[in-house]
Amino acid sequence: MENLIIQKLEQIFKYGYICDNCLGRQFSQLLSKMENKERGKILRKFFAILLDANSDKNFDMRNFIGFKFHNEKLNEEMKKIKDVGKCKICDGFFEEENIKKWKEMVIRKVKESGYEFNSFVVGTKILSKLLKNEEDFWENIGVDFCEPIKTEINRTIGKEVEKRFKIKANLRFPDILILLDIENENVNIKPNPLFIKGKYQKLVRGIAQTKSKRYKNSVEEIIAKPLMKMVLGKKHKFHGAGREDVDARCLGWRPFVIEIIEPKKRKINLKKLTDIVNKTKEVRIKDLKFSNIEEVRKIKDARYDKEYKVIVKCDKEITKNDLKKLKALETIITQYTPKRVLKRRVDKLRRRKVFKIKTKMINKKSFILIVKCEAGLYVKELVTGDGGRTKPSVSEILNCECKPKNLDVTKIFIKKFK
Repeated sequence: MENLIIQKLEQIFKYGYICDNCLGRQFSQLLSKMENKERGKILRKFFAILLDANSDKNFDMRNFIGFKFHNEKLNEEMKKIKDVGKCKICDGFFEEENIKKWKEMVIRKVKESGYEFNSFVVGTKILSKLLKNEEDFWENIGVDFCEPIKTEINRTIGKEVEKRFKIKANLRFPDILILLDIENENVNIKPNPLFIKGKYQKLVRGIAQTKSKRYKNSVEEIIAKPLMKMVLGKKHKFHGAGREDVDARCLGWRPFVIEIIEPKKRKINLKKLTDIVNKTKEVRIKDLKFSNIEEVRKIKDARYDKEYKVIVKCDKEITKNDLKKLKALETIITQYTPKRVLKRRVDKLRRRKVFKIKTKMINKKSFILIVKCEAGLYVKELVTGDGGRTKPSVSEILNCECKPKNLDVTKIFIKKFK
């Protein structure tokens, strides 16, 4: 191991002038809790001792400016050096004045942005010249213990932000992205979306789940309107665990995540938001919590089985004995995409399980149907049969035309019924 490190140092000091940061970065995976600059100084001093013991003029002596050797030949060589020049890898980026300039620019830009944040991450859009410098260097020296220059820049600036704002970096779910544009000498602050998860009920018919030109109001807008005032966001997106039809109520609690794009504020009172929304009498929410993009993925991927309640109207008289026949629906239902949604969805065959059927007579031509079923079942078509596209169906079993009225989602389950 020691011979490998010495060999690498020999190659580096013959390659050209390399600053402490870039020297230390080539060995960043050796010794933890040490900055590359400090690591580079130690390695340079170590090699200077070896050099003093065994002089070799093949090295670029600019790497040893400031050292006083016992070997006078080396000191004579040092006197001939008039200018160290720029580091052959970073081209002077890690020079003290330049780093100080970038740190001050970042702090100023973060303050001027006005974004409220509890976490951050730093990214760098680096010059292609510096990337080529690094790639050429690695081709000659190797990549045994090193880290990329971008990683060191991000960490160096990140530590300054942590120090000034007393807030930790978060690589997974940062509130803001601080992007250093090295080529244009600029800093851009980009806020990540604010995610809030919860559960909602839709208490009235005639409103959509998400914002739509076809309908005056939606669950999304009712929740987003007061929220946008609180966070001063640019726009919003709504992610629900499935959706109910516009003409259906959702009396079960449906999980959702609302996403706010470019929020200025993040420290908001979720209880106050809950109270404002619940006063509308159209939508009710509960269990609000701050969330992240992973919760959106979970909601989209989850399979939520449901219980529905619907009033069924028949075109002929039925009896209680007729309704008993509907137990035959407790099976696998085959459904082609309903005609009513064919314009916006692919026509394909689905198979969905009905777990339980309950019925209650209202009068000779109508009854209440309660269906517990697998996620993705079209309940309206379970009633009508959709011209034979859904089998079996209520209409098929009762041998009459049946129509659904006043559909409600009454329960939403994560686990399937037993």
